[in-house]
Amino acid sequence: MEWRTVVKWLGMICLLAGLARMGMTPCALIWGSDSPQELTFGFIACVLMSVGTIGTYLVQSRETGIVGFGATLLIIIGNIIITSMVWSVFALGSLAPEDPGVFVVVTRLISMVGTMLGTLLFAIVTFRARVYPRWIVALHVLMMCTLVLDEWFAFFWGLSYVGMGYVIWTGKFANKITAAS
Repeated sequence: MEWRTVVKWLGMICLLAGLARMGMTPCALIWGSDSPQELTFGFIACVLMSVGTIGTYLVQSRETGIVGFGATLLIIIGNIIITSMVWSVFALGSLAPEDPGVFVVVTRLISMVGTMLGTLLFAIVTFRARVYPRWIVALHVLMMCTLVLDEWFAFFWGLSYVGMGYVIWTGKFANKITAAS
């Protein structure tokens, strides 16, 4: 399979990951936060984001370099940790302790800080690389600003992935020469 085809399909995975993440918002509004419906969408989104994020880096790897790679790694590791935490909620169900303990609290903190730091770095290097259209960076900034909006945060997080996936899948990059090679 040709390299561009692989990257294009990683873009589709990114787009689907964003749609799954966006699906968390209506589920949380209808059935409540941490409902099985919301967590199912979240679990699917985390798995797909862990894979699809690779494509978001590959299209601009030459321009973003090691900082872009580090940002991508932070985002992927954060998604993997979040995936395992969501899975633990499914596995333990009603047996989950009320007080999660220090380890779980620290793990949650590390995953969110890592994911947000990775997203911030990714937005900065993406802005400087000029491969994606500027509105992709705006979606990342909007997503980070909505962190305080609880259920709505997942919608904007997903929207940024849908945007990146769309650009990768359709090839509508800001810099056609760089992204196509």
